Formats: sequence, structure tokens, C-alpha cells
Amino acid sequence: MRTPSPTPSPTVAPRPASTLKGSVSGGKHSGDLRYFLLPVPDDADPYGSPDGAMMSTDDIQAGYGKDVDIAEVLDSWDFKDAATRTYRTRDGKTEVRVDLKRFKRTDRAQGFADHSSYDREPFDIDGVPNAKGYVFKPEQQAYTGELIGIGVVGDVVYEVTVDVQGDPDRALLADAMKRARDRLANG
Repeated sequence: MRTPSPTPSPTVAPRPASTLKGSVSGGKHSGDLRYFLLPVPDDADPYGSPDGAMMSTDDIQAGYGKDVDIAEVLDSWDFKDAATRTYRTRDGKTEVRVDLKRFKRTDRAQGFADHSSYDREPFDIDGVPNAKGYVFKPEQQAYTGELIGIGVVGDVVYEVTVDVQGDPDRALLADAMKRARDRLANG
């Protein structure tokens, strides 16, 4: 007679601990900018490196139309560097992208954010001061909707994009923006 043995269940390998370092003091962020990216939640997986990636000016330009010379715009605002990370929840329903842009001074970051906009009416993001949001509803519920939030913490402008199927819920953006702001404010 055979004794039943338990069937092993698949497990997700733990993410390696990050070695990135950064600190914030008086609104000034120092160290590796990727350190300040919104952490990937336990129920999500990052695209690419779990630490995120630094962005070149060409990477940033890809997000803008050809009518905008983003290198010139960034240079006019005393831009220093940028980082990004994208993750998708394991249920496949939500994708979140966070872009950080660091400037040489806090007033330059604020100016860049104040002049950043989309062709939609902005809304205030609940619980996130000094931030604005935009909603892009899909033509049909089966299509992807998008929320974009732009905020500033000291010398860093953070932009959070949340893609979901159907009409986007502003609460998803508010949650991600709060977490991103906390990470930037406290390290």
C-alpha cells in the first residue's frame, strides 16, 4: 500500500534585496534615484530589473511627440537625471509605471511640474497635495483606460501611470501616488 505524499505547490521566488542607496534631506534627494521609485507590491511583478532603470533623454523623448524637443525643455529647467519602473499585478488587471525626474533645485522641479499637462481637464488627487491627475477613459469597457498623476516632492517630479481594463478608478491612482510621495518624502 502506498502512502500518499503531498504535492508540492509552486511558489514565487523571493525578490533579491536591493543594494541601491539614497537619502532625502530638506527636499533634496541624493544617491541613486532608482532607490526612490515606488516599491513593487508583493502581489506584482516588475518588468525588467526589480530595481528599475535609469532613463536617458532619448528614453524620455519617446514619451513625447516629435513636436517637443524634450532635451531642450529639460535643460531649461535644470534637469539632472531620471529613473523608471513598471510593474503588473499578478492578476493581470493593473499595470503601474512610475517615472522620476530629478532637477538641480526644488523650484525648478516645481516649475517643470506646473508646466506639465495632458489634453484633459486635471483633477485633484485625494490625499496627495501638490499633485494633479488626468483620466483617459477607453472607448469600450474591453479596452484599457489610463490614469496619470503628476506630483512634486522637493527636487523630484514623479509621474505615476495606472493602466486598467475598462473605466479607471481614481482611487487606484490616489493609492499609488500616496505611496510614491511617501517614498520620496521619507526614503
